[in-house]
Amino acid sequence: MKWLNQFLRLSAEEKKVFIEAAFIMYFSKIYLFLPFRLCIRTLKPAAYFTNPVSVEEITKIRAAIYRANKLACWKNTCLVKSFAARLMLQHRGIGSVMYLGLRIKDGKELVAHAWLCSEGIYVTPKLSSEYKELFKI
Repeated sequence: MKWLNQFLRLSAEEKKVFIEAAFIMYFSKIYLFLPFRLCIRTLKPAAYFTNPVSVEEITKIRAAIYRANKLACWKNTCLVKSFAARLMLQHRGIGSVMYLGLRIKDGKELVAHAWLCSEGIYVTPKLSSEYKELFKI
């Protein structure tokens, strides 16, 4: 019930963005079962968007993604969270760049990670500087 009390304390705008984030994360989870080359076709390049960027809007989306992820009954990977945040930003006309990278763990295992950045703000975190950027969308 703690999460319900926290939800009720949110403003109407934050509730709306939270619910949107939950639905888009669920959609992204299912959508990413398609081949990745098809998924990225729905993403527009950051240069496509010319709207003035509101840092408050970006941080609101970042908070909504974080909250929705905590309450999800399924496990969201960094790719799902980044893709969902990218769709939410894109819907608002805000450009962003999604990065895909790798790092070597314990000298023998490759670990993949995705993170999203908009206007110098990490919407989904990079986590470590050890990740080497391989691809950006």
